[in-house]
Amino acid sequence: MKDSESRKRLTTSQLLSVIKKSEQFSEVTSAWHDREETPVLCHYLYKIMEKHKLTAKEVISRSGIERSYFYHILSGQKTPGRNMLLRIGLCMGATLTEINQLLRLANQGSLYPKIRRDAAIIFAIEKKYTMQQTNDFLIELGETPLYREEGN
Repeated sequence: MKDSESRKRLTTSQLLSVIKKSEQFSEVTSAWHDREETPVLCHYLYKIMEKHKLTAKEVISRSGIERSYFYHILSGQKTPGRNMLLRIGLCMGATLTEINQLLRLANQGSLYPKIRRDAAIIFAIEKKYTMQQTNDFLIELGETPLYREEGN
């Protein structure tokens, strides 16, 4: 890696520090990554699938998401809602950090521990609950489930 490239690759906290200290926004943009490095939901989803050694077919099967809809998400044509992203993350066995990043990239906000439902989901993620176990747990707590079973 070239020396000039390594200087441009700032961590998120380093970039935040640059933003806070800058007098002009041009100082921020000079520290910015190439536009192509800006995180994109579909790219991050592929990254998580690869990390967890899952194919699209496996994610579709585990999550119960309609096949064409999931491929629209993977292609960047659709941006799923919060519950759909939680289902995808849970069925992949994603970490809390990975799920929160999926939510942020879709402008759905991170899970927030002061919200009871979010706290329950965080608990389920940390305890490695499956998507079905998490959904049942939410129902048991009287919280809105991630999805409703057919016939309910």
